[in-house]
Amino acid sequence: MMNYHVIGAPITGIPLVGDTVQRLVDVGTAEYMNDLNSQVDKETRENMADHFSNGRRQMDAMLEQRALDTHMNRESLDLSPGEYEDNLQALEESWYNLGIKGADQAMGERY
Repeated sequence: MMNYHVIGAPITGIPLVGDTVQRLVDVGTAEYMNDLNSQVDKETRENMADHFSNGRRQMDAMLEQRALDTHMNRESLDLSPGEYEDNLQALEESWYNLGIKGADQAMGERY
């Protein structure tokens, strides 16, 4: 923004060409800002995807640890049909996704 004013202010007063050059500075500045915004948007999306994936792994680990803490043996965690594999994991996934959706909606995303 400072460069815009430093470059643009003296140029605007030049007779015949000042206004045209100022418009070129406007276009260049707008393009530069759009590129910066696009980069921030891209990094934000990547960070959110990583955050979502990490959250899923943490939820899975917590659910598995809780099952083991309640004396469910490790072999029964992978049984299908089985309480853990067919019910608890599906329920955890459903609630986690619902929480993410609610957070997105609170931040202005629409579904």
